[in-house]
Amino acid sequence: MMKQAAQRAIEILESLGVSYGDARAETATMEKMVFRNGRLDQGIVRDTAGLGVRAVVGGAWGFGASTGFGLESVDAAARRAFEIAVAASGPAVKRLAPLAPQRGLYRGPLEKDPFSVSPGEKMALLEQVSRETMKDQRIRECYAWLWFENRKRVFASTEGSLVETDLTFSEPFLMATAVAGGDAQSRSLQDGARIAGWEWIEKCDMKGWAEKAREEALEKVLAPESPEGVMDLLLDGIHLSLTMHESVGHPTESDRVLGWESNMAGRSFLEVGDQRSAVYGSHLVNFMADNTLSYGLASWGWDDEGVPGQKWHLVRNGVFQEFGTVRETGPLVGRTYSRGCCRAMDYSSFPINRQPNFILEPGPEGVTPEDLLKDMKLGVMIEGRGSFSIDQRRLNFQFGGDRFQLVRNGRIEGPLKKVIYRSQTPRFWGSCDGIADARWLRTMGVLNCGKGEPAQSARMTHGASWARFRNVNVGGGK
Repeated sequence: MMKQAAQRAIEILESLGVSYGDARAETATMEKMVFRNGRLDQGIVRDTAGLGVRAVVGGAWGFGASTGFGLESVDAAARRAFEIAVAASGPAVKRLAPLAPQRGLYRGPLEKDPFSVSPGEKMALLEQVSRETMKDQRIRECYAWLWFENRKRVFASTEGSLVETDLTFSEPFLMATAVAGGDAQSRSLQDGARIAGWEWIEKCDMKGWAEKAREEALEKVLAPESPEGVMDLLLDGIHLSLTMHESVGHPTESDRVLGWESNMAGRSFLEVGDQRSAVYGSHLVNFMADNTLSYGLASWGWDDEGVPGQKWHLVRNGVFQEFGTVRETGPLVGRTYSRGCCRAMDYSSFPINRQPNFILEPGPEGVTPEDLLKDMKLGVMIEGRGSFSIDQRRLNFQFGGDRFQLVRNGRIEGPLKKVIYRSQTPRFWGSCDGIADARWLRTMGVLNCGKGEPAQSARMTHGASWARFRNVNVGGGK
């Protein structure tokens, strides 16, 4: 039914004489189960189905959407897209990067279908995890949840593309909040979502994390506050996933450098002419975009323009290489192709330029976190994601974290709390002078990256090995 609906929309667009058109038919099944303080707080199961249609007439886009795949609603969505494009068109001609017709079926990795696991088994796991987390009465709040989604999609275009995708997403989450001494501090499982099934829940070991979250939340709430001053940082991959997302992923989106996001999510400190020349970090810094990463949340086989998933350097040896692009922005930033970064939140949303999956490439074989630690005279080790703030050009920022430990003369001295560091994007990445090897690589799957107007959320995966940064401005969180 999805394939017939998408093809029907394309036939209508072709009969209307559009210069380009595409259609995305999609079904999604979502399940979320949330326990709060040991009791079921939410149980949600939701099914959606619909079609999104884009059309180009002259220099303008038009977009229409329908709920379901009935012939009348499909026809109406296609005609609405055409009519909006006609109303907005002018003398200019919209140029899209060339793309050969795409055909095929892509299924994401899946070992055990999470929808085949009974609700009773899922509830039993969350109840057990919550009970273990709250063994100490100083743990005043505990959140534990499981989230799953299966999304099937058919994409067709007037250029002859017809591709299908079948993706299953899974996410576990656990957070413990401890209260003591007039303060409250939290510790959480933050590995995020993956394109995977129930096997990802098992790998994350929520039962093991229950004790860890409890004990480290208590450790944190009883810890002294951060010292202030210029010092070194040793940051883990889960923590860096957020720093990377905000200070690398967003400023390298091509629509930002073109000013298309100025009024909503901001621009970028980069310029079009900075490609292959601007210094982004030290020579150790290599950011590899990878929309072929099997479990990565942006690995869809093809993006929402039918462009295949690709792998490329955003930054190589510290030098900025190129932006993440879509078919429209590629030619505008000097490229003859799209990097396949066009994705929509759902069938009813117009697809826009989004971040790819990307990682900070690990250091040489044999480098361990202990090797990086022993050369730090004064610094902080940070694990996990916390608060953040960054300006509209993605230049000046501050970040917190989830667990902090004071380092003095190459040794861990004890826990801290309320640590925040501040820097500027090129300065910060330029201060990176050591990265642990691939054994320490950890990634985090982001489900809620906000962007666009009207706002959309998007998914992508980032990560790194432990990395050391020198002479960073560190202060307390007061």
